[in-house]
Amino acid sequence: MKTSNLSRAVLALAFLPLLALAEPCEKTALAQQYAKMRSDDQSLRGRYIHILEMEHRKEKFDPKEKDQLEYTISDIDESNQRNLDKLIGQCGWPGKLDANRAADAAFLIIQHADLDYQLKHADLLAAANKRGEIPNKIYAMFVDRVRLRQGKGQLYGTQQEYGSNKMPPIDDPKNLNQRRKTMGLPPLPTPAN
Repeated sequence: MKTSNLSRAVLALAFLPLLALAEPCEKTALAQQYAKMRSDDQSLRGRYIHILEMEHRKEKFDPKEKDQLEYTISDIDESNQRNLDKLIGQCGWPGKLDANRAADAAFLIIQHADLDYQLKHADLLAAANKRGEIPNKIYAMFVDRVRLRQGKGQLYGTQQEYGSNKMPPIDDPKNLNQRRKTMGLPPLPTPAN
């Protein structure tokens, strides 16, 4: 009987590394990881945008707080990007996990990244949009942000300059509202580019 218990213990120890690898993809644990990354992503952005708006209005703000927020947000973004790449590598795109909340978290991480990271994941987001895991309205924001970073005009008019709320350039402004309609976005006054 002792040999049997010892054999079971050795066998259980042998399978521990396999269990550790499978654990990150367990649905509940995976949903929790995405929820934490989303929370981290959003935690300081509201305050930072408020400071940018104050700065634009020429109101007093603490430049040290602004700098600290920029560094902290950058660190969070980089950590989230590493974690997202790891999760996608191990478990694939989150798909409809957690009623699409995980896909929304993945979208935010990609949306807030630099252009190279966005381009690296552009096909994943396009496919997720086609499957209904990322709504058209949200996907339009990604397309516009990438286009602006590439020096092109927006297609859907979803991006504004923080603080001033000025609308960056729009390609083919005459057809802007038709494109917005196809993405489920309300019409905008036609910009004069």
